[in-house]
Amino acid sequence: MENLLIATNAVVPFMVYIAIGMIAKKLGLVKETFLRELNGVIFRVFFPFIMFNNLYKADFSTLKDADYVLFAVIATLIVIALSVLLVPVFEKENPRKGVIIQAIFRSNSVLFAIPLAGSVLGEEASIKSSIIVAFLVPMYNIFSVMILEYYRGGKVKPTVIVKNILKNPLIMGAIAGAIFNLLPVTMPESLAHPITQLSNLATPMALFVLGGTLKFSDLRKNAVPVSVGVILKLMIVPAIVTYAMAILKYEPAELFAVFCMFATPVAAASFPMAQSMGADADLAGEYVVTTTLLSIVTIFVWILVLKNFGLI
Repeated sequence: MENLLIATNAVVPFMVYIAIGMIAKKLGLVKETFLRELNGVIFRVFFPFIMFNNLYKADFSTLKDADYVLFAVIATLIVIALSVLLVPVFEKENPRKGVIIQAIFRSNSVLFAIPLAGSVLGEEASIKSSIIVAFLVPMYNIFSVMILEYYRGGKVKPTVIVKNILKNPLIMGAIAGAIFNLLPVTMPESLAHPITQLSNLATPMALFVLGGTLKFSDLRKNAVPVSVGVILKLMIVPAIVTYAMAILKYEPAELFAVFCMFATPVAAASFPMAQSMGADADLAGEYVVTTTLLSIVTIFVWILVLKNFGLI
């Protein structure tokens, strides 16, 4: 019962925020144009505060023993490599190949992974997740651009990739947080408190917007690629990663922080990226919607399993 309560407390808040957004849209209290504008504000203003706040509080002296970060990076590279090899086996259309590969490895880490880690195992896991995100978000961006550009038939320009990474609000927030962390002065409470409050606002607001903008276009047409992608993203990949970490005997906070990077839904940013790079944007949107909704169930089950096996 205790494990069931922990899993419920971790997942239900996500469901509530999404449901409120769906209800507000259904009742006409908010318009989609407003929600899309608000989504841009959340991404550019509030999400950077999450990264800033967690990295400002991080103890970087522990990084010398943070092999869990290296594990997450290597695991991500392996997932990308295997996806590139396997997806063309069952999908022949280039505009869809890149979208499926991106869906398998690219997670909504800031919106789901960081708060999920914090809600289950507290601030330590949340900070560890933020440190991992600081490494994985650039990787997500680099490989998404490379893969989508490759299947579009174009050439990838390294300078463009570097520029886009440095302009990413999450990376800017992470760099700023790390700099303030390393400065020999402590931020006054008059500044630290509002930064924490803005950080806390990000997740509920983003999930509210997500609930109001969820759409299904033509799931019947894309049933096979969506099903394959969802099973790999939410079940098979997290299972393999977690099993490997269990064998290597990582501590609970480290294991769960990495787990959250692989078991959370497809990043919402994958949809506009696919749209802007000539890929199958409808399929990309369906991955975001289906993994977001189904992850509420799969994450609940995963937490129960991990608790019952004593891994977290």
